Amino acid sequence: MLNGIEGVSTASGSVNTAMYVVYGISIGVFVLVIGIMFYFAYKYSSKRYPRNKIKNIEHNTPLEIVWTVIPLFLVMIMFYYGFSSLKALRTIPKNNMEIQVTGQMWFWKHKYPNGKVTKDLYVPVGKNIKLDLTAPKNDVIHSYYVPAFRFKQDVVPGYTYHAWFNATKKGAYDIECAEYCGLGHSSMLAKVYVLSQKDFDEWYNSDRKTPFSKESASDENPGLALIKSNGCTSCHTLDGSPLVGPSFKGLWGRSEKVKIDGVLKDVVVDEKYLKESILNPNADIVEGFNAGMMSSYKGKLSDKDIGNIIEYFKNPNAKKKEDVKAKATEILESNGCLGCHSTDGSPLVGPSYKGIFGRKVKVKIDGTLKEVVSDASYLRESILDPNAKVVDGFSAGMMSSYKGKLSDKDIDILIAYFKGL
Repeated sequence: MLNGIEGVSTASGSVNTAMYVVYGISIGVFVLVIGIMFYFAYKYSSKRYPRNKIKNIEHNTPLEIVWTVIPLFLVMIMFYYGFSSLKALRTIPKNNMEIQVTGQMWFWKHKYPNGKVTKDLYVPVGKNIKLDLTAPKNDVIHSYYVPAFRFKQDVVPGYTYHAWFNATKKGAYDIECAEYCGLGHSSMLAKVYVLSQKDFDEWYNSDRKTPFSKESASDENPGLALIKSNGCTSCHTLDGSPLVGPSFKGLWGRSEKVKIDGVLKDVVVDEKYLKESILNPNADIVEGFNAGMMSSYKGKLSDKDIGNIIEYFKNPNAKKKEDVKAKATEILESNGCLGCHSTDGSPLVGPSYKGIFGRKVKVKIDGTLKEVVSDASYLRESILDPNAKVVDGFSAGMMSSYKGKLSDKDIDILIAYFKGL
């Protein structure tokens, strides 16, 4: 069964009621009409009602009033429930979280107020969510449809439309495109993941790619991240199999037959060719594929973005090199560490970080002075239990434990940073 088929949004109840009313009236009218038809066919068959008894009735005022008033009454009932459900869907509450949705051939992209961008939509349960839906001017019409929430909104290139929902049940629900939009229409799928407020807040305020991934968004190759966030994998695979367009696997340096001004030519996939294909995709069409399937990314991707994508094609297995110094400095500043520890060798409330890794220090352990080496183990303990080994000349109780405040990865980054100071 389709997950959420019963309707899992605050507006789905009114939509369900309208649907049941229309179905009920339609079935009732169908049964009545067919029943009367069979009754008349039986009663007035030629065997039971000779032709000489047939009378031509031209007018019957009571009957005409009945078949006019009753259908009008039924239509007004359907109008009332239909309008009520439409009003529930179209009246957007002011207290909401606003998310930008872009539909283009052939993927959905969701952008959150804090700048996060995802293919699937992640929302907290019980929260009013407003969607601002648009499509690029040179794209085609799409339709954002979430059956479980009972809403569908057409997305027309160059215009912005608005819709809203409030999910009442945690789970994963389908997002479909309900408007045929070309060759890749069937693959234009995504999910709405409805999370608890706590799980959503933890992900929303973190650097994780998704709520279900431990991988940080910064850990992914920036070129690959751009390829995914811009929907390129909807038409180009990473495993060698062709889709709407050629696969990205082994793309760099291979020879391709392309149509240039209607003439087939052999070209080598290099930096110039890739940049041209991103900015002017219909100039050189690879043999076996169709023109007009890909929109230009001119104005959507910066020169730096295009450079990152090309670097990914050159070396798809390379991972992003983390800027340890910048990340460590961010951790130290955001946790107030630099208020007590300098990085230039001068002592403050606590010892300086400069040259801290590998040096010998005298520490008080249970009131006794001992000499220890400031290695990774010592530094980790000093962060998690700062009063266990206090450096001679400094006071205990000045530093709080960072247990539960810093992750293991944060501590590893700090230690790697201290090694270079």
